[in-house]
Amino acid sequence: MTDASNGYDLATSEEAGGQSVRAAVMEQAIEIAGEMPVPVLRSLVCPYCGTVTEDSGRCSGCAGRFDPLSRQATQNQMGPWSIRDDRQSHRPGCTYQMIARLVGQGVIGAESILRGPSTRQFWTLARDTPGVAHLLGVCHSCQAVVKPDAFACPSCHASFTVERDRQHLGLGPSRPLPGQGLPEVLALHAEPASNVNQNAGVVSTPIGAGAEAIGGAQMSSKSGGQTTQLLADRQQVEEAARLAKRWKKAWESERKRAWVVIVASLCVATVALVYAVMIGVGANETDSVVDSGQIPAEVDE
Repeated sequence: MTDASNGYDLATSEEAGGQSVRAAVMEQAIEIAGEMPVPVLRSLVCPYCGTVTEDSGRCSGCAGRFDPLSRQATQNQMGPWSIRDDRQSHRPGCTYQMIARLVGQGVIGAESILRGPSTRQFWTLARDTPGVAHLLGVCHSCQAVVKPDAFACPSCHASFTVERDRQHLGLGPSRPLPGQGLPEVLALHAEPASNVNQNAGVVSTPIGAGAEAIGGAQMSSKSGGQTTQLLADRQQVEEAARLAKRWKKAWESERKRAWVVIVASLCVATVALVYAVMIGVGANETDSVVDSGQIPAEVDE
């Protein structure tokens, strides 16, 4: 027992001596070369949310990966639609297909806040967003119950079609603001007086009206504006169809006239050619009779 304990003490003393020697050598090396460098991760900007994060292969803010496949997958899903989220306020926009998928998964509800081509890139509730509200089972214009696969509202006939091009933002036209241009230019870019009066009549509310009245007026304004825009678009389509029919009728009339002229010209040319041939044949016969000397004798009565 004593021998074993002596052997353990000897090993422990040798290990302690080795550590002390190693520590002394390290102290001498640090005195000569200085402190050992500590690796520091390089910081970069997350391409998805814009957070300054360490280059560890994954963002500390949105947890997005930085490898090429993940970047390409995110690029494929980018689009002009945005979902307001305070937790990830700087994430990129997505495609309409992604919006429809999130609606089907229950991530986007009636009270979710969206913006996209159908809202002119203004934030709007999902139940008021054209092209998205019907996926939730309501019409964006009159809030009537509709089927998610419907093309138009059976109550107000509002269209549910939406721009699906991932490159199309759907921004409104750029017009100069008051004080930023000549009055003549402002008048040219101003909306028609009828539209302004209609919009003003819809949103007007009496002084002292409550929040419910203001909200109802805003809903009526939005519905009336969308209905007016739909009617204007329909009128433009009908006018274009009438113009196309008019052009087609004029083209057919000109084509018939051209054929008549061509046939008449061919007839005139044929008659002229036949007449010229007959005159030529008659002249040749007369010349042949004169040249042969066979002049008919006069008959005495």
